[in-house]
Amino acid sequence: MSETLIEGRRSEGSDLSSTRVPPRLEWRVLDEGRRERTVRYGVAFDVPQDMRDAVAALPDEVTARRAAEELANTDGSGVAVLSDGAQAIALVPAWSGQALYWAVKDGVLLLSTSARSIAKEIRTAVSRGFLAAFLVDGLPLGVASRIAPWDGVQALAPFEALRVDRNLTGRNLGASPIQLPPSFEQPGDGDDEVDSAVAALRQALLKATFRWCKRGGPISCDVSGGVDSAANAYLLRALHVDFNVTHASSSSQYNLDDMWARRIVNDVGAPAAFYPAIGSTGLTYDASVPFPNGYIPETPPMWCDTEGYAQALADRPCPADVQFTGLGGDELFAPLPAMEWSLAHQAPLRAPYLAVRYCLNHRVPLRRGIPSVASRIEYGRWIDRSMRELASKGSTSKDNLSWGGGEFALPSYLSGEVKELLHAPFDAESLQPMNRDRTVHQVLESLLGQAAIIRQVNDMLGRGRTRWASIFVDPGVVRAALALPLKMRRHPYLNKPMLYRAMRGLMPREIFARATKGEYSQDSYETLYARREHLVGDLADGAVADLGLIDRKALKSKLSMQALSSEFLFELKRLVAAERWIRSVR
Repeated sequence: MSETLIEGRRSEGSDLSSTRVPPRLEWRVLDEGRRERTVRYGVAFDVPQDMRDAVAALPDEVTARRAAEELANTDGSGVAVLSDGAQAIALVPAWSGQALYWAVKDGVLLLSTSARSIAKEIRTAVSRGFLAAFLVDGLPLGVASRIAPWDGVQALAPFEALRVDRNLTGRNLGASPIQLPPSFEQPGDGDDEVDSAVAALRQALLKATFRWCKRGGPISCDVSGGVDSAANAYLLRALHVDFNVTHASSSSQYNLDDMWARRIVNDVGAPAAFYPAIGSTGLTYDASVPFPNGYIPETPPMWCDTEGYAQALADRPCPADVQFTGLGGDELFAPLPAMEWSLAHQAPLRAPYLAVRYCLNHRVPLRRGIPSVASRIEYGRWIDRSMRELASKGSTSKDNLSWGGGEFALPSYLSGEVKELLHAPFDAESLQPMNRDRTVHQVLESLLGQAAIIRQVNDMLGRGRTRWASIFVDPGVVRAALALPLKMRRHPYLNKPMLYRAMRGLMPREIFARATKGEYSQDSYETLYARREHLVGDLADGAVADLGLIDRKALKSKLSMQALSSEFLFELKRLVAAERWIRSVR
């Protein structure tokens, strides 16, 4: 059976994996590392060793399509290729924080989690369209994830796979993306159903934490003073794990995170190490510093404000094997912009009341708010309309209940060429959301962004011993959280009431009842003002500007303003990240 379906060799070390499905289809996986090849019920699997257990756990008599759906919803790493007598399906697990890139060279399908590896094979340049999309804050994942960083390289979004018919020939090998959306249990509102779902979430949190602790080395946990990182510490205590605590101090006397962090540390009884303020060690506005360890990320990193702190943790005399972080907690448990839309469409009889309440609470005119609540525009049509608005007006209509949860706009200092580059290189109306419910879609989209950050941190700084981990992007935890009613995301006196219910008895209620939240904009402003003069030269005369994406005069004028808006800070953060990245890859 295996000889008629697949032939080739196992890749070891940095060898390329070359696999052939007769008679015509050939692909190459360019990623490094060992690969496993097996055949089950007529499906041939060519996967990284990291995915071996996930393949073994697949149901019996699995089809290639069903296996692809199961693997796409895991957090394994690398490219998996599944083939049967009719097709080959290539995918990267969505929760890995990686993306699947592909291209065709000499009739061979090239596959990789690294667009740069494929770019070297086909000898191409950085994509100006990718950089244009990256510089627009808030651009939907449905757009941004489908534009590869290099010309001639194709990219797939999370929960998408590449299907290739083995009988098709031609330059593109008949390749086309297919949707592999995750499925979730429909939440129930009955007390017994809710209690059961809360218990399942609690078990998922403990299981995800224990899974990382099984690595066997020293454990460390970041405690910022907020709910999510505190939950990590209390879960570790509940599992009777020995661990240390780390905390980045605040530079503002009005920020109460330090006080709450010390309280949590005393409560869990773990040794703690306190580090300088994030703002004093961050690289948010420094484009001249090379990336550490000689690693060049696949895309510009958006976590440079914490890079100094993360580097300090990696460089500790006795580094932890696992460093827990609270990334993803806000996205998984807090209310998201589309909540009112989701609640109204879940309970149509109450929709008029909910629409009016939304308008009153958010001071939205009824003539605008009620149509927004009632909107049934499909995801693809919404993206198509939004991208047309962006190209024509430079911004989209403000609608917090839309698929994107707000507006997005072109920074004022971008050149006129950017609008042309942002014309979607795909059929937008054919795009599908990750879930039909807008809130669930927003949860998944936001969480996938956090998973990508964790992947970047590990790839850049974790090449020694320390691995950064977040239980809030664990597939089991995500499934359990999304099985709870959406209305449980709100409580008049508690932050993240869903997480509170799951952690009740393990973690003090007072942490969830905290009325203040740490605010770090002062650090950003102080860092920006300290480097303002350097930024003019770094950016206005930098590599991004050389690509024709920057209006140099407009940027210099913006940087010279005495008072800078918070929106400009986010725009500038993206521009500096892009500039630093471009310098590293040229």
